[in-house]
Amino acid sequence: MAELGESPLWVAGVGLRWLDVAGCRLFTLVLDGTETSVALSGAVTAIEPGPGAVLAAVTRSGFGTLDPATGRVEELVRTVHDETITMNDGAVDAGGALWAGSAVRDASGRGALFRFDGTEVTTQLTGLGMSNGLDWSPSGEVLYHVDTGAGTLTAWDCDVSSGGLGAGRVVCSLPAADGLPDGLTVDADGDIWLAIWGRGEVWRIDPGTGETTGIVRVPTRYPTSCVFGGDDLSTLYITSAAHDNAPGGGLVYAVDVPARGRLPHRFTGDPR
Repeated sequence: MAELGESPLWVAGVGLRWLDVAGCRLFTLVLDGTETSVALSGAVTAIEPGPGAVLAAVTRSGFGTLDPATGRVEELVRTVHDETITMNDGAVDAGGALWAGSAVRDASGRGALFRFDGTEVTTQLTGLGMSNGLDWSPSGEVLYHVDTGAGTLTAWDCDVSSGGLGAGRVVCSLPAADGLPDGLTVDADGDIWLAIWGRGEVWRIDPGTGETTGIVRVPTRYPTSCVFGGDDLSTLYITSAAHDNAPGGGLVYAVDVPARGRLPHRFTGDPR
């Protein structure tokens, strides 16, 4: 069980991996049903496929790598230097660049979204509260991004080759009383699956209309993120947090849904 389960990742040929961000551990549920865990040498907030068996990692202050066999974390580049700002969720685009955002827990709007191509870090968005879930449309031409502090899920036109962002539009907005948008994944048909913190639900959202077209009810109040996995990528795995000692918190839940996911892109920018 995790204190703060996050960043579920389906790895073909391996199984499901996820983090306990607060406990600095990496968990793996391998294909034969065996669960293993390893202590990490440093804090990691998100993982994605990296070169070979190494994972691309978002550290609390930048971008790096994580060896899943040993738990060794290496930070390659630092993006934040203020201890009141921490890095948060991340994902890899179709060009192999790693994106991740930073988070603040006040109304200062000092959070930002960054892109690391292995050579340099560029700032893609500023003025954010808590940068959170992000993924792309199947074409890679639209980036979906959550600002939990603002309660918004926004779609941004995205240049596949350069990563440049164009016009943005709010897909949906939640008042805090209805729950907080958290991690997300996009399925093969382009629908968004969004974890709603505090509500115990994952919503399936039509990106064109913002309409919620399906709801997965999770038996705990604080789901954090989700990813598709399994043999045909039709099982939705949902991480959760043991926040406020909520019953069922910190576990990973699995549900078969009428959708199929996509395998994640691999970070190709490791300069080593």
